[in-house]
Amino acid sequence: MQRNRSQGWTHAKLSGHKNEENIKNLLQENIQFQYDFLSKIDKKDAKIVQIQIGGLHESQVSGVLDKPTKSKTDLKIKFLSGENVKISIKKSLSGQVYFVGAENFISIFEKHFYKISNEVKRSIRLFWAAAEDAKQIISEFADKSNVKIYNSQIKHKSLNANTLKNYDENLYIGLLSWFKQNLEQITKLSFSMGAASDESEWSDFIWYINTLGENSVNEIFDIQKLSLDVKNLQNQVFYGNTNGGTTIQLPFGFVQWHQAKMQFHHNFDKIKKITS
Repeated sequence: MQRNRSQGWTHAKLSGHKNEENIKNLLQENIQFQYDFLSKIDKKDAKIVQIQIGGLHESQVSGVLDKPTKSKTDLKIKFLSGENVKISIKKSLSGQVYFVGAENFISIFEKHFYKISNEVKRSIRLFWAAAEDAKQIISEFADKSNVKIYNSQIKHKSLNANTLKNYDENLYIGLLSWFKQNLEQITKLSFSMGAASDESEWSDFIWYINTLGENSVNEIFDIQKLSLDVKNLQNQVFYGNTNGGTTIQLPFGFVQWHQAKMQFHHNFDKIKKITS
């Protein structure tokens, strides 16, 4: 069955919540499933007293931009000891993990971590459709030999890597360097924190599991460990070569322009390789 984009998002949302419900039921009713899960997070002797999932009507949480936001956590588990574990569930082996406008990304990053230089802010805005003079720069510095790629940049008001380099090579180099130097923070932001201000909403683990028969993977990754592991993989950060460079490849996936925002993607195979 072919789905259009709207139908695809609706299916993904509904099937995602069905997957969460199945996981909750399995944890409550299947002793072996629960034991396997606890073993994966190194808590074999822990006793679960409460399981909570987001559901279709998940409530929003406090955000660092002084407005409500969605939590990255899909599953919260409370133990008899009083400890809580928060988990981000991925039913697909790849796909969107964080979707944010350039200006909000800059503000959220700065609220959570530290200031971004004006030069890097400028390059982020140019690459992700948040610079008022983008069309003017594209018309002057873009390669016009490929009309499709040129028109796409004009339409999206977003410079690709080649155009950014033609316009200002320092911005081109600086943007990539910034991503390399902030892999730990970007990983935490994408998988754990988002715009949530309260640490109780930050995910501790990524759980790749699909109870709907679409794949058979069942693996859990510690986000803190992943965030530290990626710091040593700066050689895996580079501009993609499609359409003049519209993505930045990352150790855990990539980030691209999508609907005038920054769309970060996760990839199970990449993450598995990092943590193996």
